[in-house]
This record gives sequence, C-alpha cells and structure tokens, in this order.
Amino acid sequence: MSRPAASALIGRRAELAVLDALIAQTAAGAGGIVLITGDPGAGKTRLAREAAGRAAGAMVAWGACRESEGAPPLWPWMQVLRRLGKAAITVDAAEGAAARFRLYERIEHALRESADSGPQLVVIDDLHRADEASLRFLGYLSEALWPAPIGMIVTYRDTEVPAASLTASVIAQLARGPGSRRCELTGLSQDSVAQWLRAAGADGIDAADLHARTGGNPLFIAESIRLFTEGAQPDAPLRSVGEVIRERLAPLPQACRDALEVAAVLGRDFEYPPLAAALQTSPANAVAALDPAVSARLVAPADSRAGAYRFVHTLIRDAVEEQLAPSRRADLHARVFAALRDTGWGQASDLAHHAVQARPIVSDEVAADAARSAADAADRLLAWEDAATWWRMAIALTRRRDSLDTNLEMRLGRSLLLAGQIDEAREHFEAAADQAARTGDGAALAASALAAGDTVAEVAADHRLVALLDRALRHPGVPAGTRARLTARRAIATYWQPGGRDESRRVSAAAVQLAEQADDTEALGAALIARQFTLRGPDFLEDRLSAGLAVLDIATRLGDQDLRFRAHQWLVPDRYQIGALDLVRADVEQMAAIAQERRNPLQRWWVLIYRGLLAGFAGRYAEAEELAHAAAALGRRLGLPAADAYRIGQLSRIYWPAGRLAELQDDILEALVRFPGLVTLRCTRALAEAAAGRCAAATDEIEALAADGFAALPRDSLYLASLAILAEAAVTCRATHAARQILGELGPYASRNLIQGVPVGWGAAAWHIARLEWLLGRRGDATRSAATAKRLHRQWGAAGLGDPLADLSRPGAAVVLSRRESEVLGLLASGRANAEIAVALGVSVHTVERHVANIFVKIAVRNRSEATAWAHRRGLAG
Repeated sequence: MSRPAASALIGRRAELAVLDALIAQTAAGAGGIVLITGDPGAGKTRLAREAAGRAAGAMVAWGACRESEGAPPLWPWMQVLRRLGKAAITVDAAEGAAARFRLYERIEHALRESADSGPQLVVIDDLHRADEASLRFLGYLSEALWPAPIGMIVTYRDTEVPAASLTASVIAQLARGPGSRRCELTGLSQDSVAQWLRAAGADGIDAADLHARTGGNPLFIAESIRLFTEGAQPDAPLRSVGEVIRERLAPLPQACRDALEVAAVLGRDFEYPPLAAALQTSPANAVAALDPAVSARLVAPADSRAGAYRFVHTLIRDAVEEQLAPSRRADLHARVFAALRDTGWGQASDLAHHAVQARPIVSDEVAADAARSAADAADRLLAWEDAATWWRMAIALTRRRDSLDTNLEMRLGRSLLLAGQIDEAREHFEAAADQAARTGDGAALAASALAAGDTVAEVAADHRLVALLDRALRHPGVPAGTRARLTARRAIATYWQPGGRDESRRVSAAAVQLAEQADDTEALGAALIARQFTLRGPDFLEDRLSAGLAVLDIATRLGDQDLRFRAHQWLVPDRYQIGALDLVRADVEQMAAIAQERRNPLQRWWVLIYRGLLAGFAGRYAEAEELAHAAAALGRRLGLPAADAYRIGQLSRIYWPAGRLAELQDDILEALVRFPGLVTLRCTRALAEAAAGRCAAATDEIEALAADGFAALPRDSLYLASLAILAEAAVTCRATHAARQILGELGPYASRNLIQGVPVGWGAAAWHIARLEWLLGRRGDATRSAATAKRLHRQWGAAGLGDPLADLSRPGAAVVLSRRESEVLGLLASGRANAEIAVALGVSVHTVERHVANIFVKIAVRNRSEATAWAHRRGLAG
C-alpha cells in the first residue's frame, strides 16, 4: 500500500473493525452487509478497497455504478458477474413482468453458485447513482440471498439520496437485513490530520489550519498535501476540493488537458480506443497524452484490463467537466458519440446519452434514433423504467405539431405497464388510440384498446375502457380475429358495470361465436377465457367447466404452455366445487410442471396458492400455513397486490378452527383499507369479532351485509364462501334472524364444495347449513345435513372439518376457549404479567392483550382476579 493510501485510512479503526467482522462472518458462511456512507471524498471507496484487500481467501467482485449519465441497466451487476467469471444472463422479455423476477433469480443463483467454491465479497460502489433495475435487484437480494457465504459492501453518498426515493427504500431494506451494519464516515479529527501529515512527511504544514480548511475530508486533505508538496503555498485561499483539483490540473500540458476533457465526457472509466478516436489521433498518442495525468495521480490504469483507465476520484472528473463551456461540452459529446459508434465500444445507452447532449451538432433525428435504440436495449434487459425514459426522449425529439407517433406511444405505454406505472401507461395507450382514430388506422386503434385493457385491475367498472373498446369495434378496418379479442375484452369489462353481468355473459358468447367464425384458434382461447370469467358466481358451473376444457384443448393443440397453465388455473376452482379432488390435484401437478419448465415465478405463485388450498382442505394445517406464508413472500417480491389478501384468506380459514383469528385482526383491518371493494374481508372481520366474543359488532356487520337480500355481496366467485363465513359468525353469536336469511341463500347449494375465489376452501355447504339449522332449532334437518356433509367430506378426502354439530351439542358449549386462549388464561391465573405471557408463548404483548380481552368477554368476568378464580374452578390454572 502506498503512503498516501495508507494515510487515507488514519482515523478509521472502528470502521475497519466492522469490515473485518463482515469478512469473518462471510468466511463462516453467514455473510451480511456493511453500508458505508459519507460525503464526496470521505473515503468510502478507499475503505471498501482496503476491506477487499483484507479478505484473504475470498473472491472479490466489484461493481461500480457510473457517476456519469448513460449507464446501461444493471451495469454494476454486469461487472460483478464478469469478475466472477459468469456469462451474461438473459431471459425472454416476451414473458412480461414475471421475466424480471426470473432474471433476478438467475443472477442470485449465479452468485450462490460462485460462493459454493468459497466465500465471496461483493462491493457495490456509489449506489446513489445506480440505475433503477440495479436498485430493484438489490432490494430483491436483501430478502432472498442471506444467509450465504457472501459479504456485501455498499457505498453511497447519503446527501444524494432523497428521503422518498427508491434508493432510500432499498437502503432501508438492506439495513434491516441479517448482520447488517452501517458506517457513517465523517471528517477526520485534528489529531488524525496531524498524524497523516507526519506519515506523509509534510513538516511545516499546520494541522489545525489544514483541518479547518478541509473539514477533515480525506480527499481534500490528500489533494491539498499533494498541491503543497508540489510548491503551492500552504496559506493559499482554496475553499473546496474542486478548487484544489483545478489548481493541480492547471500546470498540465495542453494535450493532456484535452485528453482529460474527452475522458471526462466519456465517464469516470474509459478506454483508449474511443479516447483516441474522439481526439482524432493514434492510440499511442492518446496514451502518451495521458501520461502526465497518470504521474499526477489524477487518472490511473485500471487493474482489470490493459488499455482501460479510471479517474482516481469522481470529483476529479467532475472538476474537469465543470470547466467546459456549453459549446465545448456539446462538441465533445458529438465527438464521443461518433467515436463510440465508429469503434463499437459504446453501449446503446451511452450512444443515446451523448447524442442527446450533442443535439445542436448531430441533429434531433440522430438523437431520436439513438434514444429509440437505447429504449429497445433497455426493454430487452427488462429495465422498463430506463426504457420509458428513453421512449419519452424519442417522443419529445420526434413530436410534430398536432401529431403523435402511435408506435412510440404504444412502446412507452408497454414499458410503463411492465414497470408498474399503470396510470401513466393508460394515458399513453389512450393517446395512441386517439391518434389511430384520427388517422383511420383500425389495427392500431384495436391494439391500443386491448393494451388499455391490460392496465385495468378487474375490481370495478371502467366506463372509459368500455367506450374505447366500443370505438375500436365500430371501426370497419378491424380484422375478424382481433374483433373477437376486443369483444372478449369488452365482456370482461362489462361484467363490472352496474347491472352488467347479464350483458357480459351475452357479449362473451358473441366473442366465442366471432372467434369460431374467424377460424382464429388463439382468439377463441381468449374468448373462452372471457366466457369463463363472465360466468363466475354460484351458478353456471357446468358451463364454466365446459369452457375451461375447451381452452385446455386449444392450448394442447397449439402447444401453448402458458395457455395450458391458465386453463388448468381456472379449472381448479370449478372442479374443486364439484368435489373432483383427484382432478384438482392432477391440475395442480400439471401447473407445477409447466411452472418448473418455464421457470415462471408468477406461475409458481399460483402453484403455492393451490397447494395451500389442498393442504388446508385435507386438514394439514401446519403445511397449509407454511405454504400461505411462502406464497405471500413470493407474491410481495413479484409486486402482486392480491398476495396479502390471499394470505389473509388462507390463514383465516386455518386459524378459525384453532381459535387463532385474533392474530389476524390487525391484518384484516389493514386489508379492508387497501381493498375496500373486497366484501369477503368484511365477512371475515365479522367472524373475527364473533370469535373474540364481540357479538354486538359482529351482528351489526352481519345484518348490514344481509340487508336487501344480501345486496352488498356480489353474486360472484366469492358469494357462497362469503355466506359460509357469515354463517359461522351468526352461529357463534346466536344471531338467529341473520342465520335464517343466510340459510335461505345457502340452502340450494348443499352439495357444493365451497371455495372463496380461488385460494380458500370452506368445505361442503351442507356443513354450514347443518349448523344454521341447529341454531334455528331444526334439529332433525341439522342431523340430516350433518350426515350429508360428513359423507361428502369422506368422499372428497376433507379432513379439515369434523362433525359440524359436535361443538354445538356439548353441554356448556356457550363458553368455548381456543387452545391459545386456554394457554393465556392458565398463565394469567398463575400470576404472570402480559409481558411474561408474551415471552412464554412467543407472541407480541399486543396479541396477549387482545386474547385477555376476548377471554374476559367469553367468561363474563371484569378483571384478572375474577378470571383467575374462574380458571381455578375449572382446573385451568397453570
């Protein structure tokens, strides 16, 4: 280590100890993260390099985020993979949003595979300048990678991370990771500055004065010492590190300064071929021109490969670039653009950046072409946020008065849609549709309308979408197959219109007919899926099954694995409802095989959901709970809004018979805020209130939902399961009036195996009917319904629900404590405080408080003394 480099680490003993601990953890197989933050010049990169040097026996991979614009997506991770000897990793971008997750999984696998041969240390430098795709991947790793023999060091300038930014969110995720530590580099102390001066042999320089000038900033100190040792006066009035660097640049030969200016425009890292081409000189002359800057330690040859250079610090590059006049800067960008294009050294994003900056010289047309190429490249790399930025630039450079490029608007909308920016994507699809209508382009109008349909989450009416689909359907230039697809999409949109379900079913039938007339197999598949969707609800079960089998046949004939998956996906809930569990299990295994073959994470999520459904139905509650949590974790990483709602639904069904619904109370309330239109959540809240003994609140909710013939409950795929949930709440609270209403609705479906949408099974309707009949005093009917339920459950292999009348027939059944409530009461009666009970049971104090409140209501006591006496009388005291 050189003397200046060693001196730069003076005063960093505590930080080095943190990094040494990370290296030790990594060698032990646990790994972890160290976040190094501080101002420019604080020594973040220097500290990371020192850690890399200390990591004996570990493979070190360094990924630097570019400080200049135009970095390709995933740039730091490309560097890391290259240094680990891994080939470029790609996936099929045509697979849509799930493709990015697959890409992330493959990169994660490459990191793990590399670590199998020994511990590795990954450094991500200058995270504050990372592209969005790189940030999102790092956020994914924070949840998926550790524990692993991989240590990670991440450096960033906290002053350049806005509080509400994606970067701040990812840093917060990393900080919560296992073994995560944060090192905040502040200015060195005056004693450390004095020690540095002694180590550098810089006698005669006042340490207090230098400390006051520099604020203890290590780069400012190092550059000042170099300047002073080269003859500058120690009392020169220099106020910033930039001024110090510019003073050091001044004596360099003109050829060297010219080369540095071109290099600064190229970026912090640069190669000699494009440098020489931009300088319009030979490679030998270009390298020779840099020699004085290398001697002055302003730039240095890169360690990784011959002919590559790097500015020693980004502030040096910044100081060079800041001196350029606007005209000079544009000229250099034009020269660099031509050099990168002609030598083949430039990435598409590099070329676009330089072309846009050089527009006064290269023209808007050339810059727009470069922006389109960059957008295409970013889309292929699944960096949709970057792609959207370049599509916007291309549109801005090509837009004419009262004229839009429909194709560019569509491409921008697609990138935004895949990036999750739904509202903005919709705006651009609609703009493309308006332009297509003005120009009479029927094909483009239809494509825009279908694309707008992709932005809609099917939970509410969307009148604008229906109007847009109708406009496309009225156009005479729309081909027959496309017309069938538009009609199918309109059927789904109409389903959500007030009173639109009958019309939606009529329209879906018309879509099937149009597709058959067009002899368009793919359009027929889309139409049949729409048909299946619009027939959702308690009725039309046989029609849905018929449509699902037709889709499966089409998918098999086309060899379309994704369509096959969707066919099985929609057959599962319908086959489940008729009790064809063998077929359901076969469907799920077919889905699992397709998901494995396609390596599609969204498909894997569905497989987890359905396996959880089957495990819960079979009474394997521990397995079902584990699957519910696994599905929720994967769904969150995929960014699926439904993931949390599905988790609550599956866990509610698992926790209800175990008396654990109180554990989900907060989750249910939060979900009601997020999904106000999901009425089943209100039913679940009523059941949770009933289970907790808060029967007044539960009954109010039941009666509100039962009003006007259950008008609040849509007759959709959630309808019958919602009634079953309300039935259990009514039985628990002895709400006989509501029970009579629920029985009237549920009675015709006694042999139906109830499913809540797709993820949750509630068993035979007869099981819940028996309980309602018992509550209403119809004991003979209840006994017959119970027998039907038990026969169906035996036939279907349902072990999750026993005799529906067992708990209702027991003497004293009015007071039923769950297993967890009994445990809490036993510990309370033994004199334990709530905090002690929480520790003993491994739950939060808040959860214990809820259990205690519920117990007091159920056993009709007012305080802990009365509860203790009640427990002792019944032998429940611990």
